[in-house]
Amino acid sequence: MSWIEVESKLKVHDVKEARKRIKSLAKFAKIENKADEYFSLETVRYPKKSLRVRNKGKNREVNFKKWISYENGIHSKKEVEFKVSDLKGFYDLINDFGFKKWMKKEKKTELYRTKDGVNIELNYVKRLGWFVELEYLAKPSEITKAQKRIDKLRTELGFIKKDIEKKGYTKSLWELKKR
Repeated sequence: MSWIEVESKLKVHDVKEARKRIKSLAKFAKIENKADEYFSLETVRYPKKSLRVRNKGKNREVNFKKWISYENGIHSKKEVEFKVSDLKGFYDLINDFGFKKWMKKEKKTELYRTKDGVNIELNYVKRLGWFVELEYLAKPSEITKAQKRIDKLRTELGFIKKDIEKKGYTKSLWELKKR
């Protein structure tokens, strides 16, 4: 499956207040624990490209994102995602192509959904803390509409410009690891 992920990530300073505001605008969907492994051809420096393998019980979900734009605290990325049932075969394949594991990430997600299809995640990322992610999976023709919706929702939730987290979780974890 391929989509355009339009997303804003925000640093949370008060989890209880953030949860209260989210619940006033969206419906609770589920709690998930996400254990991710990242693979890249580049492991010495922070890689420009990588793929994620997420543990989904019996299957694994592979995800790759390609940067499109960053505007006003909102990322737009082409997202390709698929399931893998033969994990050993998949790992053998990517290993043969030269991919190496370079990062692990663990996060606990409280997922909420707005009536118009925006996902709001209240995330605790191990070693990094609490964040809110506002995500809209859009068709290419809907990017502008999605950006406006994310921007409006960010304001409705009470976040301000200084709360915007420009870096991805893997970049922040990489920087912690390098210290």
